[in-house]
Amino acid sequence: MIIGHNDAAPYNAVWNEDGLVGFVDWDMAGPTTCAEDLAWVAFSWVPLHARQLVVDEGFTAFGERRTRLEAFLRAYGWNGTTNDVLELVRRRVLTQLEVIRSAAATGDETYQRMLTRGVDRTLQAALGELGTV
Repeated sequence: MIIGHNDAAPYNAVWNEDGLVGFVDWDMAGPTTCAEDLAWVAFSWVPLHARQLVVDEGFTAFGERRTRLEAFLRAYGWNGTTNDVLELVRRRVLTQLEVIRSAAATGDETYQRMLTRGVDRTLQAALGELGTV
């Protein structure tokens, strides 16, 4: 186990003229595994998130997703298969959905706003699209 950010995504990245400086928004930090951390980073940065979301962010190279994921895994030194990581991504997204819904149900206003904005629906859409990677 490691202590991970658990949401090291572009929307939590801080940049300067030299590149990536670090990450903000550590509310989800906690115990994880290197593989689970890798899965979320791949989901967020390849990106493997829902098409509707990443198109709005300017990504449209959907036919290159698997190639991008494989390049990312090689750079990381991943020893498993690409499909192994896709399964990890699927499980990690399900965990994210559970965290958001659970926190919202306890009255956490931030997570309630996330549900109002449809974050859960976007994650569900992403799950459905993983099979096309």
